[in-house]
Amino acid sequence: MLSFTQRIRDQESVKRIIAYLVLMWGVLGITLQIGRSFLGSNPLEFTLITFLYFTTQSNIIITCIAFFYLFTKKRGRLYTSFAFIGFLNILVTGIVFHTLLIPYMSGVSFLNHILHTINPILYAIFYMLVIEEHISSKKFYISLIYPLVYMLFVYVVIEPLLGDMLETLMPNFVGARFIYPFLDPRTYPSGISDLLIFNLGILAPSIALMSFILSYLKQRFEARMSRFNHEKETHS
Repeated sequence: MLSFTQRIRDQESVKRIIAYLVLMWGVLGITLQIGRSFLGSNPLEFTLITFLYFTTQSNIIITCIAFFYLFTKKRGRLYTSFAFIGFLNILVTGIVFHTLLIPYMSGVSFLNHILHTINPILYAIFYMLVIEEHISSKKFYISLIYPLVYMLFVYVVIEPLLGDMLETLMPNFVGARFIYPFLDPRTYPSGISDLLIFNLGILAPSIALMSFILSYLKQRFEARMSRFNHEKETHS
């Protein structure tokens, strides 16, 4: 695995191909997501709704990360932080979709597979094999800021201001008022208490643990890559 990774990193063309794949599939997914909003009635409202989804935002982040990798030379700490935020976000997007949302759906479209399956896999390959910069596992909490702010945004801004519109435009979508069913207290037997138990007692700690594990694995992987290259240079 280490030698395979180094062969990829030694070939600029291969790294750029992987980055272009992330970029192109990201653009395709986002474009189709927005384009779908214009097929029915209320296109402007549905376009706004599209950008409210954590899925859309996560795919935009990883697409931007690939874009800046390809077309900028200076990538500092902010880029490194957002690259990891994108890594956590897109994996959470895929895992939550396949475990928590599919049960509420009658079928999974090709677009959903792009946004929730293909793009998470492509970005994981890109982040682990191509991007060498990484944050310390001690700073894993950086990636938790985005999901926490998003959840707060749902309850403080989206539901109070846009909840009625969301329910009107998507009457058959469970939890539409809160974007996702697991954020809607009405989908739980005991309402708010069950919602707090699940989201703060199970989901949030799970994401935090996942963030730490991902940052730790990336840190260990890059440390092993460094030792591998040092040993290779020593014996050459």
